[in-house]
Amino acid sequence: MKKVFVSALLLGASVIGYAQLLNVASIEKVALPEGTSINTATMSPDGSYIAITKKQTAGIHKLDLASSEITTISETGNGYGLTISKDGQQVVFKDVTVGKDKLRRTALKSTDLATGKTTTLVKPTRNLQGFTVNNNTVLSVDKGKVSTKSLNGTVVTAAPVASIEYGRLMLTVNGKTTNISPQGSEGQSYLWPSVSPDGTRVLYYLSGKGAYICNLDGSNPVYLGQIRAAQWYDNETVVGMNDTDDGYVITSSQIVAVKADGKIGQNLTEESSMAMYPTVSSDGSKIAYITPAGDLHIINITK
Repeated sequence: MKKVFVSALLLGASVIGYAQLLNVASIEKVALPEGTSINTATMSPDGSYIAITKKQTAGIHKLDLASSEITTISETGNGYGLTISKDGQQVVFKDVTVGKDKLRRTALKSTDLATGKTTTLVKPTRNLQGFTVNNNTVLSVDKGKVSTKSLNGTVVTAAPVASIEYGRLMLTVNGKTTNISPQGSEGQSYLWPSVSPDGTRVLYYLSGKGAYICNLDGSNPVYLGQIRAAQWYDNETVVGMNDTDDGYVITSSQIVAVKADGKIGQNLTEESSMAMYPTVSSDGSKIAYITPAGDLHIINITK
């Protein structure tokens, strides 16, 4: 296998707002095995591997960043929303099937990387609103009801769960699910919800408007800009993609970082990079992204 690391492109930070948020040391294009192009990518907490789905074949795979070796995690599964446990040993993902009634149902599954065993956490359902992984506990919301399961036999831990129900932004706290849609529910469509690492705020995207952060009760929404697929870098910073299109295809896309108060922004890649769907290691040292062509890059961040 080829070594992953290739020549790095050194970038100066291009600041949108008032100050530099993250120090970009380099950007590396990952050397993928011949014939491999990436559809989705999720960085492991320690940054040692990336859980990927391919454009060519179904299933979820593990790309080791030290050796570039790719191994199969599951023959089926959806990479969108895929989450890795804090210890990096469990991959939690959705698996969509179509029944004899021609209706789509979604199961929630986890695979133990040490044993290769896959466990069904939530049986196929039409109403899986969302889920989160808090340390090694999976909390899922189905029809407004929360289910909590430990991945490694330890005591389960509670955490707020942000989810979407019929386009509305929902939040589940202590077993109770509430519609918190800050801009209202009528005619609105909320996407990409997530709770901050400290469990105090919700990040979301409002279709046609942009990304926002609000309190757990939906109050005080703060506008971050036209940033899609945003996720928390830490409690005070989010990263996402700023993409444009001509109505048919994406013409430009770059990865950006934005302060949680919406006042400071920074371009992490150039406008022509076609960088999309960022994913962050827990320590913030690596941000991976993909391109429409299926390439994979890693932004190295220094403190």
